[in-house]
Amino acid sequence: MWKFVIFAVAAFILWKMFAGDMKRRKEEAKKEQETLIAKGEMVKDPACGSYVSPDNSVRLREGDRTLHFCSYECRDKYLKQLESSKTKEG
Repeated sequence: MWKFVIFAVAAFILWKMFAGDMKRRKEEAKKEQETLIAKGEMVKDPACGSYVSPDNSVRLREGDRTLHFCSYECRDKYLKQLESSKTKEG
């Protein structure tokens, strides 16, 4: 019986240690992303609003500016929105 109690307490302590470490890592990753956004090293996807690194993004040239997307799906969604807004105007 005591072995089971000791094992349960040890398992709980290990779980708390790993859970705390995971939480700390998530917070650090979020702070790092916020820093990159503030520095301008990450740009906002105009379709879904997520932030993406310009180096790893799907790009679309629109005139003299370049838009960055997180995926081809978001780029296609943006193009459909752009096309539908042009057909409504004309």
